[in-house]
Amino acid sequence: MATKLKNSKVFISLVSFLFLFLLAIGICFSYPKIDEISKLRGYNYFERYDFYEILNKESYELYLQQLVKSKENQTLLPEDIFLLETVEDRLEIFQALKNGYYEEDDYYQCERDDNNENSTITNTETLSSQQSVCALLDSFDEEIESIPDQVFNRLSKEEQLILIEPMLNRSLENLESSLIDYQIENLSYFVINHETGEKIGDESLQQLLTAGASNELNDLYQYYVVLNYDVNGNLEVEQLFGAEFKQKSKYEPAVIDAKQEVKNYFIDPYFLRQYVNIDVKPIKDTTFVYAVPKTLIYYDEISRQQETYSYWGVQEALMPISFVTGFIIFIFSCLIPIQTVRKNKLIHHFLSWPIETLLLTATLPVAIFVELLPSLVHDTIHSEFNYFLSAYFSNEMMNRVVFILNLIIWFVVLAWIFILSLYVRNLLKQGWKLSLKENCWTYRIYRFILKKLNAFLVFDLKEKNKKRLFMIVFGQFIILSLFCLGWFFGIFGVFIYSIILYFILRKKMIEIEENYARLFKVTKQLADGNLDVEMNENLGIFNAFKEEVRQVQDGLKKAVDAEVKSQRMKTELIANVSHDLKTPLTSIITYTDLLKDKNLSDEKRAQYLETLDQKSHRLKVLIEDLFEMSKANSGNITMNLQEVDITSLMKQTLLELEDKIKEANLMIRSNFPDHKVTLMLDSDRMFRVFDNLILNMTKYAMPSTRAYLEIVENDNQVQIIFKNISAEEINVNVNELMERFVRGDQARHTEGSGLGLAIAKSFVELQGGTLQIQVDGDLFKVMLTFNK
Repeated sequence: MATKLKNSKVFISLVSFLFLFLLAIGICFSYPKIDEISKLRGYNYFERYDFYEILNKESYELYLQQLVKSKENQTLLPEDIFLLETVEDRLEIFQALKNGYYEEDDYYQCERDDNNENSTITNTETLSSQQSVCALLDSFDEEIESIPDQVFNRLSKEEQLILIEPMLNRSLENLESSLIDYQIENLSYFVINHETGEKIGDESLQQLLTAGASNELNDLYQYYVVLNYDVNGNLEVEQLFGAEFKQKSKYEPAVIDAKQEVKNYFIDPYFLRQYVNIDVKPIKDTTFVYAVPKTLIYYDEISRQQETYSYWGVQEALMPISFVTGFIIFIFSCLIPIQTVRKNKLIHHFLSWPIETLLLTATLPVAIFVELLPSLVHDTIHSEFNYFLSAYFSNEMMNRVVFILNLIIWFVVLAWIFILSLYVRNLLKQGWKLSLKENCWTYRIYRFILKKLNAFLVFDLKEKNKKRLFMIVFGQFIILSLFCLGWFFGIFGVFIYSIILYFILRKKMIEIEENYARLFKVTKQLADGNLDVEMNENLGIFNAFKEEVRQVQDGLKKAVDAEVKSQRMKTELIANVSHDLKTPLTSIITYTDLLKDKNLSDEKRAQYLETLDQKSHRLKVLIEDLFEMSKANSGNITMNLQEVDITSLMKQTLLELEDKIKEANLMIRSNFPDHKVTLMLDSDRMFRVFDNLILNMTKYAMPSTRAYLEIVENDNQVQIIFKNISAEEINVNVNELMERFVRGDQARHTEGSGLGLAIAKSFVELQGGTLQIQVDGDLFKVMLTFNK
């Protein structure tokens, strides 16, 4: 059977390994198909808004360069860039600057300009305008934000420009710095301003476009576009290649105008307002040509984004393959007998992990499928590994190494998913309750905290609970303090906390009421005489009182049992005394009547007299024993304690009972110390004890057997042991053998009062000792123990 189980375990392991290995090989051979699918996903960087945002900035930066070049040695004025044609435009910019879009060092320095001999302002009109502006600023404490709009409107154009020119220059600097955001070395461009004839960029692009060499352009470039702004600033996309804007979903139009899509990205030339907070003039009468070569030489924003979008395409193409693969592995794991798999030590080790480990490690394959594996597939398809491996391997060997690397990674990932599937199957098989108890650390910690919290909230009314009460109040203080940190929103937290606290206290109050009702019901049943009522429930704060009630219940049970036993003993005493007294008395009466016969022979008369003597002696012994027993129980016996040599007393008792021992055909084996063993005892009462116990042996021991007497002296105690084999089966409870009128021979075939053991026990206890009886089969053993 073990061999068969081992063979099945090995077979399943081999099948699982082969299945996962073939699955990994299949995925590796599907890379070309994944590449093909990824290209159909439509992730084209030249169709994204962020690419055209770069072109927008690039166009305006080139346009500014042309404006500067067209001015030659002239200064580029603010009205060349910003919308300053009308008073309304200047007022709008003035209001924007007033609203805080300037810095402290932008204030107009009137004193410097008035006293500077090298000032660029030379004509009288401008000087006059500057002086009037300085006077205006002086009247408003040189704070431009305090100048009313009505005052600004009444200024001349020159005065308005002088007033806002420093801030406009700062805005122009911000605009120029905001345009230089990206390094796009892979972007070729050509710009021509039709008004001035200025040209910037690669003129070969213009030659190819004007020559109509579209095939040559398509061979050299993966993307190009021609943007033409007319004299009014309207944009037209004249040529476009590399951006088709294919339909992405069923909700988009079936036919998409790619040129119109590109135009939509450029339709708002004032997007730069977000950088300078002031509207700028639109591009006019200019043509822009942009192109991206097929081979990207530089690592810039274009190459980086293309790599990202290519990775996204592979990631999306790989996603359904990953889900299908995971589903296939799970189905395969369901076909494997879990009991056999558990025999594998490695698998068994994984299956014994806690559920939290499963949840944490389950995220690992997800992260691997989402990030690592798409990167692996993408880099393999695009030969990214060749850069690192080309120095060590030839091309053919390099391809093999990359394939083996992919195969190993895929196999490890699939094997881990297989193990997780087996783990889930194992949890489902053993049930969620058992799984939570045995495999969930969170559940264990929750149960532990809940147990500790419940224990903390349980008050023992017998103890002082000031410290516990202080901890509860302090906890409430901490919680409410945290809510107070939330200011106004803390009110909502307090409201929710109050509702939760209400339900907790309500539940606690109901629990206390129910526990009190249970305890009240139990005490009522006890009062009604039902002493067997059970109290096994947890009564919370009443647990201490429950224990007291339970002790009262146990005390009442013992008292009732003792009273019942006492009544039973009294009944048995009366019955036994009546029987034992009646039997010899009846014989005495009978034989007395027989002796009255005058014709009775001397032989018969002598026989009857002997019988009368025996019965009267028997009655005398019975009455004396009963009298001794009653005195011992009442404590009316005066003990004459003195040092007694136990060994000598035992030997004396044996000597006096030698005839009885021989008559019973017993062989006494004694084991006494060689030295004296003295105790403070009453010698007469102790002799009576030894006498009763040895006579008991002669009456009830099996004839022709050995009886053992032993005196054992310890440091603190002295034990006297009597052992014999019973002639009859002992079918009486050991504890009842020492009761009054109870004999080992229930049929009363032997003589005796039945008080021997009871009298011996009473005398021993009156002298400070204990008497114990042990029965092991037919072995009857009596042990007397006295402290020194």
